[in-house]
Amino acid sequence: MRPHTTLFTACSLALSAAAGTTSVDATTKNANHIFNVIHDSMRQWGSSLHHNGVSFFLAVVPAGTQLYHGTSLSTPVNGTEWLAFEPEHSLVFARPHRGPPPRRPDEGEGGDGSWEGRHEDLRRDRHDRRDDQSSKDEDAKGYLHTYAAAKHLRLLYIDGMSAAKTDKGTLDSQDALLFDNTIDMNQAGKPGGPPGERERAIRACEMAQDDFAGRIDGILRMEAGFEIILCDFERDLVNVEIVEVASHESGNDRDGNGRKGPGGPGGPGGPDSSGWARAVASRYTGIGGGRVNLNYEHFVTAFSYDLDLFPEGSVHPRLNHLDQSDLQRIRKDITSTLLTHDPREFSWNWQATTDMIVLRYSDELSYLSSDKIETTEQLSKHINKLMAPFTDFRERNASAEADKCSSQFIPHTLKDVRDIAALAVHEVAHRVCSTLIEAAAEQDLVSAQKGIKSLMAYLDWTTWKECRGCQDNEICAVPIWPMGSIEDYEQPQCRDASNPYGNGGESYWGREPRH
Repeated sequence: MRPHTTLFTACSLALSAAAGTTSVDATTKNANHIFNVIHDSMRQWGSSLHHNGVSFFLAVVPAGTQLYHGTSLSTPVNGTEWLAFEPEHSLVFARPHRGPPPRRPDEGEGGDGSWEGRHEDLRRDRHDRRDDQSSKDEDAKGYLHTYAAAKHLRLLYIDGMSAAKTDKGTLDSQDALLFDNTIDMNQAGKPGGPPGERERAIRACEMAQDDFAGRIDGILRMEAGFEIILCDFERDLVNVEIVEVASHESGNDRDGNGRKGPGGPGGPGGPDSSGWARAVASRYTGIGGGRVNLNYEHFVTAFSYDLDLFPEGSVHPRLNHLDQSDLQRIRKDITSTLLTHDPREFSWNWQATTDMIVLRYSDELSYLSSDKIETTEQLSKHINKLMAPFTDFRERNASAEADKCSSQFIPHTLKDVRDIAALAVHEVAHRVCSTLIEAAAEQDLVSAQKGIKSLMAYLDWTTWKECRGCQDNEICAVPIWPMGSIEDYEQPQCRDASNPYGNGGESYWGREPRH
């Protein structure tokens, strides 16, 4: 959603040197968006709803973390390739390489199936070829590779659904910003691969080596699950296991007429995608297990620059319309951050702070804005209970109460911290507290609730779209490229995990992917 004017000003704070060209005013104005960037990071749910990422984090995957790769080849990978955090994600790619990948549920027999990347294309340029007969035999099978990180992997995490190949802006952070609009989207590349995806991997690894002095090992992104473009498999991974998968898991099943099914039982959109869907849904609230650590004190976000990121009333931020000079400023700060900070250095976990704020006030705001509140007395009484810990009843002072309320979850030792996260989190917390205090003083219920609803629109917390009461066999279905309808975005519903996107409706992403 578009930024609103904030109630609290913090012009006395200055942003960290790592983001020297950013603006305090822009950070304050966009505090709600930056707050959500932090809260949504490495979470499938929030990153699916706020899918246009414009932020870049230093990330570390600890040594020993298990990662997965699906392919038609049974030998270890060398060079640059894709890795998934969940084996079910990689199973979608563990199939014969001939022909297109599984189709979307809304595609008929004529669809070209190009919506999903054939990640092994890049690998085949480097892989030693067997004799023709051996290759033909292997191409009829699918394999799941399990690897472990041989060291702490240093990555650049691009937030949002940055691996989704769409026209909605999910690729702006890469194509427009990182790669300076040099990705050739008219060249389809190898069969089955989405335009530009192979080139993105090559360019990302060239930048890692040349622009970032080898200080990162790859790129971390999200689609239907989190994935890594790792630049050097042989150097950075230990081969744990390679197994042949059943044909139905690799999407190689055919129906009674000999036609290939839409994704196979193990793939997205297939007749039984429960394993894949449950794996994705299990990461709605986070990647889990300490498998990724982000630096929240030194990151770069386009929201901290004085730029129009919502052109022509766009609901989600865009970068593709910006002048090259503006994009160059952000690229320069990304490079500076990577060259001056180690992804492994300690940083305060500002996401944990946003969690405390959201968990404390999300349900309260929903309740206070609902028709369950019938009188101003009822509303004021409830808010006064919320504010009681911050109130000195000997001498009421609304400004002091808002300050104490907004500082509750911020450690006292960090009250003077001057980085982007600290400024944004404090600004949002102050907005919540001051709005509640103002609502409690209102004499008119309609006006009081209007202020709370305006606050909720400003906050745009994704918790308010979460399903409640899903059964054990269901997941809360939200659009995850290339699946999902407009209805799924507006009001996610509990759906059977075996077919969560089979209810039809107009595709949220449009019928065809970016091309």
